[in-house]
Amino acid sequence: MTAIAKPAKKVAPRAHKPGKSAAVPSAAIDAANAQRKEPMGRDVLVPLDKLTLSEANVRKVHHEEGLVELAALIESQGLLQRLSIVPLEDDRFGVVAGGRRLRAMQILAAANRWPADQPIECKLYAQGQAVQVSLTENSGRQAMHPADQMEAFRRLIDDGLTVAQVASRFGVSPLTVERRLKLARLAPRFLDLYRADEIEPDQLQALALIEDPAAQEAVWDGLSPYDRSAWRIRNAVTQEACSADSRLARFVGLDSYEAEGGSVRRDLFSSPEDLSGIYLDNPTMLQALAMDKLRGLEAIVKEEGWSWVACSLESDTSAWRRHGREGQSEREPTPEEAETIERLAAEQRKHADAYDQHQDEGDPDADDYELIEQQLCEALDLADENLMAARAALLYWASAQLARAGTLVRLDHRGEVVIERGLVRPEDRQATPRESGDIPRPDPESTERVATRPEFSEKLMRDLTAHRTAALQAALLQNPQVALAALVHRMAETVFSLYGSGDDIVKVAVRVTSDSTLAEEASEYGDSPAATLLGDAEAMWGDRLPGNPEALFRWLLTQPQETLLELLAYCTARSVNAIAARPRTTANHSDALAQALGLDMADWWVPTAGRYLGHVSKAKALEAVMEATGVDPAQATSGMKKPDLVRYCASKLEGTRWVPAPLRALAASSLQDDTAEA
Repeated sequence: MTAIAKPAKKVAPRAHKPGKSAAVPSAAIDAANAQRKEPMGRDVLVPLDKLTLSEANVRKVHHEEGLVELAALIESQGLLQRLSIVPLEDDRFGVVAGGRRLRAMQILAAANRWPADQPIECKLYAQGQAVQVSLTENSGRQAMHPADQMEAFRRLIDDGLTVAQVASRFGVSPLTVERRLKLARLAPRFLDLYRADEIEPDQLQALALIEDPAAQEAVWDGLSPYDRSAWRIRNAVTQEACSADSRLARFVGLDSYEAEGGSVRRDLFSSPEDLSGIYLDNPTMLQALAMDKLRGLEAIVKEEGWSWVACSLESDTSAWRRHGREGQSEREPTPEEAETIERLAAEQRKHADAYDQHQDEGDPDADDYELIEQQLCEALDLADENLMAARAALLYWASAQLARAGTLVRLDHRGEVVIERGLVRPEDRQATPRESGDIPRPDPESTERVATRPEFSEKLMRDLTAHRTAALQAALLQNPQVALAALVHRMAETVFSLYGSGDDIVKVAVRVTSDSTLAEEASEYGDSPAATLLGDAEAMWGDRLPGNPEALFRWLLTQPQETLLELLAYCTARSVNAIAARPRTTANHSDALAQALGLDMADWWVPTAGRYLGHVSKAKALEAVMEATGVDPAQATSGMKKPDLVRYCASKLEGTRWVPAPLRALAASSLQDDTAEA
């Protein structure tokens, strides 16, 4: 090998006069090569700081990724392939092939891991051959197949190297080495399929959750050849396990589970921070640990003096819907507290007025409009919080309430503890006018008052339409196609300014109408079929969805479209709120939705004493029986007191499928025509 230039501190490179080529003249090289008829170029040593990327290098697209790995390989293994160079002026040389290797070595020099004058093995070519050499070396190259690299890593480990040593020598992280070793230990059949492009990397990663190669093949062969997606494989492998991101696992804690001897499988190919890639193989143990932890909290709450305390791991609260709810008592404030509350209320009003004034009089095009709005909003929020905190300090549980009511300690769908205080068992609830069925009302036959009084009271209207809302939600839950159309309709309203913009990042507002909201309005809601169906769905989705908000989107991306539509139906259903205080006089969107769903309220509601008959006058109750049966019950009920008449009417209405006007379909002819045409 000819040494054109040697490192400093050994033999200094010979100085050249300006205008002359460095090292050996290219003309001499051309003549020598032509005479010998040998391949062009000869081996030389050139200091690293004398090399630069040549403009004749045909590779113009340069990627930075992998350079650090390449630098580590060169540092540990040496330069295994020479650079192809041509002479430049001023004792410098242009690299026409090997630009990535050059940049990797420059990274080492910049990090003081190589001396700048490190001698580099090169092959010197004439300037006239630069493009031809560069094109030749950059053409026809084929990268190593990943399966070959996986097996090579495994051989190095089997020969005695550690994971850290392999990672250091090849410029990758130890996790990367572990991942490639995991795939290298799959059944040989799968690596052969990978080389033949008959299996995808994500399928290999899913199979790697199984340690036994025979079990890997059993899972693969047990699936249909047309249904071997990574998701299906992972689901088949982990269907009996519980994700570390599930609500029970988040509540117990992964460390506590493992400390008790629970076995765990980790998906090396998921993010280390992603709990959904960790699977707990003993869900029975997990449930027992969760219950023990919850009972510890139950004992603490019991010390508050409640008559009873119960705990539940279920996220479904349907079993507790019939319980009454006590509100905290409020004591009289001290003079100092009253003064503080008044001052905070005045501050809250001042900030609210300032915010409203900015909304009404501010210039939306001003540069500082949004900044001022944000400042006013933050000040108003703080004032609201301070006022609420001052008023909340006056609330307490009276001794009579503690003796009568109890507390439920449960987990919600995110695995967080919810403590519901002031629950009253159905058998402990005192009768209220709503339950007694004998509500004093004005004489229905008083001419003037009957003419002006609404047919249904506001309270009853809200009651009936709350049941209708629950039925709409339950029916939407069973019809994803209509739910999708309803959601798209809501989006279109916003996009085309036909309704109003929401508050979410995509400008679609979703406000949940929860079971508690419906139960406050709808009599005997907990006993309704809609409540049962919605409660079951809530429990099911609560268990399926990851408890971590950051993991929710990643989880959704892995789900089949059918699952997404079912979840969309549930979420859209829960956003429906058709509760109204006045009867509908014209068809609205709730009627369109009911018609699209084929909703018949007789399937979801029956006229019991608690739901209807006890809330209306005798005349309205008798009118209902007349409409339902065609028989006038006036003579048969003559002289009956209200409770007896209510029971009589309830027995006559049983099985008739009669519903009052607010629950009946109210469809405009245009709506019917449009639906028929569709």
